[in-house]
Amino acid sequence: MEQVVKCNSLSAIYRNNNLILGGPHLIQFDTMQDNQIHIKIEQFGIREIMVTSKEDISVFELNSIFSRIERLLMLFDGTFLSLSEIRLHGTDEAEKNKLNSCKEHLMRGRLSYFSSADFCSYSVGKLLEFDTTLAAELFDKWEKLLDELDVVHQMYLYSLSNSGITVDVKCAFLIELAEPLVEIVKGHTNYFSTLIPGARGTTLKSCLDALITKYGVDIFEKELSNNSEQFLSAMVNSRVRIMHIKREQRGIYFNGNESVLYTLKMSLLYRRIIFEVLGISEINYRDNLLKCVSRLDKWNDVLEHFLLKLSK
Repeated sequence: MEQVVKCNSLSAIYRNNNLILGGPHLIQFDTMQDNQIHIKIEQFGIREIMVTSKEDISVFELNSIFSRIERLLMLFDGTFLSLSEIRLHGTDEAEKNKLNSCKEHLMRGRLSYFSSADFCSYSVGKLLEFDTTLAAELFDKWEKLLDELDVVHQMYLYSLSNSGITVDVKCAFLIELAEPLVEIVKGHTNYFSTLIPGARGTTLKSCLDALITKYGVDIFEKELSNNSEQFLSAMVNSRVRIMHIKREQRGIYFNGNESVLYTLKMSLLYRRIIFEVLGISEINYRDNLLKCVSRLDKWNDVLEHFLLKLSK
């Protein structure tokens, strides 16, 4: 049986290519589920995440906690930053060589969704600074919600990643997430009690309509004021395309540039819903959200051309 390699500290260093990360920002807390774990995040030019245990524990246990921190920060930032280095430290000097081997394994074994698509941008899509929001209670809620979301959140991350999947398929997957998002909202709020995703009468279109009406009016303001029915149909048609061959496809659907636009807009909708479930007040990010939407609405006249297509 392979011996478990242990350490008491994992540090991760991020440098976002040529972008100097803002700061100074600093947050630190002990986790609620296990107060043996201390988390510290520091940013000034670069970002460093430190996960520390009071005693040596499995490297992979520390890495699992670190991964959950990364995925929460991605919702704040709108993208994953570029991980430059992982450092591992333990109290046993004899473990040093094993720890060097482990950190190389951790870097090589990172899932592909930790590398975000080019169209995701830290400087454009960021909604929250971590030091204004993150604390032990929020991280505890996030760990539980992440377990509840299961593969749903993985699908979200892969849809925003730089994987070889084409952007129209990524956009279709994000549209499909409307149904599990309704289930999540139902489980944590008093909304959508009459909707039963998967049952007769609760269509993908009705789930999209409910989520956008509740959480996305300012994200999709121009689309809704132009022709809301046609817009919702275009979203459903864009999802249905991956279920039928070309001659069976019907109606308006998103082209390549439109798929980029609505991948990013659906990402904003997803993040806003998760923030609601986590209890993060809208007042903390609303201004940044509106700036994101304004930039997207002006991007290469894509929205303007799409609205003209809807009106024909």
